[in-house]
Formats: sequence, C-alpha cells, structure tokens
Amino acid sequence: MNKWKVINPLLDQNKLVEEVYRSRGVDNYLELFNLDEKTFNDPYLFRDMTKTVDRIMTAIKNKERILIYGDYDVDGITSTFILYKTIRNLNGNVSYDIPNRFIDGYGLSVSKAYDIINEGYNLVITVDNGIKSVKEAKILKDNNVELIITDHHEMEDELPDAFSIIHTGLSDYPFKPLAGVGVAFKLVQALIGDDSSEYIDIVALGTVADMMPLIEENRAIVNLGLKKMKHSDNIGLAALVSFLDIGRPSVADIQFKLAPRINACGRMKSAKLAVMLLDSIDKFEATNIIKEIEENNNERKKLTKILYEEGVSLIEEEKPSIIIYSPQMHEGVLGIVASRLANEFFKVSVVLKEDEYTYKGSIRSYGGVDVIHILSKLNDLLIRHGGHTNAAGLEFKKENLEEFKRRFNELIPTASHEKVTKVEGVINIYNLDIKQVVDLDRYDLKDCLFVFENIKLNNKYLIAGQHSKIIINKDCEAIFFNNKDLYSKISNESNITLLGRLDINSFRGKSKIQIIIEDYEIN
Repeated sequence: MNKWKVINPLLDQNKLVEEVYRSRGVDNYLELFNLDEKTFNDPYLFRDMTKTVDRIMTAIKNKERILIYGDYDVDGITSTFILYKTIRNLNGNVSYDIPNRFIDGYGLSVSKAYDIINEGYNLVITVDNGIKSVKEAKILKDNNVELIITDHHEMEDELPDAFSIIHTGLSDYPFKPLAGVGVAFKLVQALIGDDSSEYIDIVALGTVADMMPLIEENRAIVNLGLKKMKHSDNIGLAALVSFLDIGRPSVADIQFKLAPRINACGRMKSAKLAVMLLDSIDKFEATNIIKEIEENNNERKKLTKILYEEGVSLIEEEKPSIIIYSPQMHEGVLGIVASRLANEFFKVSVVLKEDEYTYKGSIRSYGGVDVIHILSKLNDLLIRHGGHTNAAGLEFKKENLEEFKRRFNELIPTASHEKVTKVEGVINIYNLDIKQVVDLDRYDLKDCLFVFENIKLNNKYLIAGQHSKIIINKDCEAIFFNNKDLYSKISNESNITLLGRLDINSFRGKSKIQIIIEDYEIN
C-alpha cells in the first residue's frame, strides 16, 4: 500500500476546479485557458535555428534528397508528419521513415544509418530522437550525409557531431518542456511562419500524448489545438475524431481515445500507418486506414489479455517480484502486461520475451522500488537497459537468466523507498454535485486524484471476470480496472476508503458519477 499525502486538507468540493488550480499556484485558471499564439516564443531563440533553416532551404532549392526520421509513439508520429508535410509543401524532395519497434528498436540505429547512406539521402532530419546517436552521426558524416537533430530527450555528456542540433537544453529558449513535436513545430514556424498554425491540432495531439506539462507555451498549443481539432482541416484526424464520436475534443479524449489507437500502430505493426492517416487525401482513404488502426487496437487488447493470463500462470508466488518469460510474449505489449501484473499482485513485475539467444523485456515498479537502481547493479549481466525509476526496458543473454532472477530479487529490499502519492483532497462522494465532475473534465483535471472516505457498498460486481465494480448509490459507482482482489475482499459491512479519479458514466441517457479506483483501504 502506498502512502497518500493530501495537498489541500480544506478542499471545498463545491469549487473543485478553482481549488485544485489554486493549490498548483494558479489563482486565475481561466487565464490559463485563454493563452494563445501570443504566448509562443520566437523559434530563432533556439541555437542553430538560423543555420538549420538555411540548410533545409538550400536542400529544397537544389532538390537534394531529404529524409525525416521519426519515432513510433504519438509524439514521434506527429513530429514526423508536420515536418514532412511542411517540406513537401515547399516542394522539397522529401521522404520519411520511422523505425520498426521489433526490428530496429528505438531511434537512429547503426543499421538504419547504413540504409540511409545506401539509399542516397543527402540530408537527414531526426524528430523526437537523435540526441544520443553519437555513433550513427559519425557514420553519416563519414559518408557525406548531413544530419540535423531535433529532439527533447535528456542529453548525455557527449553530443552527436551533427550539422545542427535543435534542442531546448542547448539554447536560451525560455520554455524548456516542449514535446518532440513541440520542437519540430518551432522548426516549422521558422520555415513557414504563421502558416504553421495549419498543424496546431496535430501538435496538440503529440504534446498531450507525451504527457508534457500543460503550462505556458504547451498550454497555448493545446488551447488552440483542441479548438481546431473540433473542425480539423486534417482529413485523417477529422475522420478519427468523428469515428470515435468525440463532439468537443478534450485532453482526456486525446489521452484515452485518440493516443492509444495511434500508439497501437507502432505496438502491433508499423507506426507509418498513423502517418498515412494524417496524410490522407480523402475521407475514403482515411476511413479504410482507421479500420486497420481499429483492428490493430483490438488486436492489442486481445493479445494483452491472452499474454496477461499466460503471465499469471507463470508466477512463482513466494518470490518478492514477478519475473516471467515466454517465447509467446509480444514486444508491443510487454510494458502493458508488466503494468497490469504489478498492479494486480502488488509486486515489481518483469515480463520477458524469449528470443533465440536473448531475453528482452519491460519492468514496472510497485511500492516505490527504484528499478533503474536495481538494473545499474546488474549491469554486468545486461546487454542494454534504460528507463526511469518506475519503468524500464532491458535485454540480456539467455544463459544469464537464473543469475538475473536471483540477484534481482535480492536487490529489491535495497531499492525500496516509501512511495508517496499526492492527492488533491478528501471528497464526500455522497454530497458531490455531478457538475463539479463535468468541470474537472472541461478544465483538464480529469487525472486528479482524490480520497473518498466512509464508502459503503450497496452492491458489487465482477465485470468480465477482471474488473471490480462497486455500486455506492443510484447516482454513484466505482470501478477498479484489472483488479479482482477488491471484489473478493469487500462486503456490505465494509467501510472503505478509496483513492481515485472522478469520471462520468453515461448509459441509456442516464449519467452517474464514477470513481476510477487507483488504490483502497478497508477499514
């Protein structure tokens, strides 16, 4: 059980939006939602922007072959599209490429660098990757291919020897937490000026999907982008919004409806499918691509369920962590399966795909265990690893499996620290006006966590054999997705404290308040 820390013990639940924003240091939240293009900073405040624009314009003029090299998540897909479309509209001889998650891995690889050379490109522009591609940059330079890097990821001590690098950390640019698509957008602004507003809905999509803080310039991008998304000029995006029956696009719609489907392309097949959607020339083409994307997303859900169930059957219950491995595991959903296992069984979870010579997989933390700390102590066993405190990826030789399992489990106590979950305040669910929940969504606070005390259940259900649902009264219910444990532990006599987010569940014209449970205590 994680520790909960209440930010505002005196929270007024009749003024939820105002109270939450005030606790975050925003006295007038309406001003935040009125930010527009006047908030945008000058793109030429980026170091290397002038030489980058000059180089691209020269390449366009001379009909040099230009390649936009992206990434397979939503941020990388949207970055790829806006820069590719901009240069194409300037009559550039431009193509794009996105690495295949299963064959190429993340970013610009050595093999991809040689492919680029062999295919005769003169100029490569990376988007949402490249800042760590030291070896690949040298290969390209040695073979007379010039490289422009646009990225927002953390830099290392050694930078690639590129023609130019557009990165917030290397300049006096005043707003640092831009998404990869935000950095690409600044380059687009420098190239075409105010005409760049054509892509603002696509930029908002990538910014929200990459979980960037929605303040200052990011907030302005999202404000303008959501407004444009409602009546998007982009045929593919408009078709997807219509297909999902999104009337007034919100941050939550991007997070829970649009982004998962676009991400599913890279997880299951090729992220290029999502770029093709954004580049659709008519509604017929867009509709056919959406059908394929929806099939990918449904396949991802089915595969996740199958592999999760297989994972459960492989668990060694007496161990301090879950470490499972199988040749059936699919690289596109390893992280999702690991996350579900961690949340269901309250243990750090490692899910590995067994290949011919190696195990490759994902780790998800639980209970404040620093998984990167553990992996740093196992460096001698690993081919590669990376990530952050709560989630990481790794690969190691098959002969190291037993040693990895033994040492990983031994290290868990040394890597544990108490995890404190910050919550906005305590809410009496029985007195909460549904309008307050509507306003949370309207003002992008749907992800806020609250504590709900003294919950008595009116009824309970196990949905689809895997989701615990509590009926609190005729106007309110609560659901814990992918958790059967709660259902089996509670009864009509239970006094329950819930930690969760607020949502609205509408069914047959009737709307109810719904708590999306993240954690609980039975008193």
